[in-house]
Amino acid sequence: MNKKLFTILLLVVFVFTQFSIASAAPVAGDIILAQLPTFSDEFDIDLDWSVTGMPGGAAQNIFAWGRVQTTPASAYDPFDCFLAASVPGVSDASGTFTYNYNLAWDQEIWEFTLTVDDAADCNSAALPDNDSVMGSTFVDGWWLEGFIANPPSLDNSFFEELPVACNTFELWGVASDQVPDRGIAKIGPNSTLGYSGFESWNQSITGTFTPPAPLGPANALLSWVYTFPSTASGTWSFSVDPTDFAGNNWGTTYFRFAQVGPDELVDCATFSDVSDTDTEVYVRYMAQLDLAHGYLDGTFRPDSTLTRAEMAAFIELANGIKDTDDGFATPPPAGSACNFSDVSTDDWFAGWVWQACADGYMNGIGGGLFDPNNLLTRGQVVTVLDNINIMGTGNGYLATENVFINEWGNLYREALFTDVSVGAFYAGPVRNAYGVGVADGTSETTFSPDQAILRGEFIKMMYRTLSRIESRCVECKR
Repeated sequence: MNKKLFTILLLVVFVFTQFSIASAAPVAGDIILAQLPTFSDEFDIDLDWSVTGMPGGAAQNIFAWGRVQTTPASAYDPFDCFLAASVPGVSDASGTFTYNYNLAWDQEIWEFTLTVDDAADCNSAALPDNDSVMGSTFVDGWWLEGFIANPPSLDNSFFEELPVACNTFELWGVASDQVPDRGIAKIGPNSTLGYSGFESWNQSITGTFTPPAPLGPANALLSWVYTFPSTASGTWSFSVDPTDFAGNNWGTTYFRFAQVGPDELVDCATFSDVSDTDTEVYVRYMAQLDLAHGYLDGTFRPDSTLTRAEMAAFIELANGIKDTDDGFATPPPAGSACNFSDVSTDDWFAGWVWQACADGYMNGIGGGLFDPNNLLTRGQVVTVLDNINIMGTGNGYLATENVFINEWGNLYREALFTDVSVGAFYAGPVRNAYGVGVADGTSETTFSPDQAILRGEFIKMMYRTLSRIESRCVECKR
């Protein structure tokens, strides 16, 4: 091709291109972002828009612009712009556009604006002014963390195939949107990665969009008590699929997906005084496993206090110890830390106390005493449960594969208990036991660590401590 002719053609193309760009211009019309969700996941968000006062006769285009909030504000980029709608020759219109993030991460605030233009695409449309922000949203792309739990069992089946010991049981778990910081940049001093379920951040950012107050609580504890009907047969399944307010979920997870066996339809063991009590399901189920013993008169006395000796017996029963085992009632050697002057071979609890001490689950109170008949407090009980998990090994229901040692210390729930001082011996155990749902507070602000624990209350804690756990989304992200 002739060089001169090529130059002329190139000039013509250039002029034509410039004319096309220049002809793209904002169109008269009052457009608003009618509705924008407070939170979104990291994939997409629905923008409701409406426009009035457009010139009729020619089709116009609605462009949706997004950007990450920065200080100072950055210019809008066609890369983060989408053609939301092509409007026919009318003066008023409205619609919903699903904006798909080109790139979104957690803890980001995204700002949106809309324009009406006669341009064909985002690259040729006029950029919105830097200070044009019609609405903002907070991106929460983290799944909930937590676990679900089947009743205590020595069976080696897969989690979703675990049989139950009798027909009434609790399936339970904790789902949390209050995920501890994993080292990723945070937008505030109290922020955590999961966000849309938080109660309040109490932050203020002058001149920019303030992170919204969460729409729901930080976490939830599931207590799903169920009784198999006597006619139950075939495959019986229970499942959960928790979500947060941003639409994140951890996927359907089955507590159980198995055939119901005859042994599971039998009534649980019972006592004359546990019906219709708050701890009935736990006491009866644990009794069925021979882990909760009552009194000779047929009562369990769930609302009576618990002695240190009784707890030693309950703990070692769960550890697979029987009072007929060889060496069960053999006293520890003189001078041993477990040779207590107030525990003799004639005491019904002697073997249980000695074994609980030897295993490192319970200690004396000092001065060579165990104080077997003294009452246990709530703070002391969670400390013993903490010791079980710290030891990490045991037998029977305390074996590693049968107790949720891998969950202990994961703070899926946190509470600022005003009666638990930082330096108290039970401070860490209270935090851990509450964090995984084994223990509850006596109110939103108190744990009552010095209050004597009740027998039924203790059995509920033991039931949950011995439950079989399936973790979900620990430190996970889509």
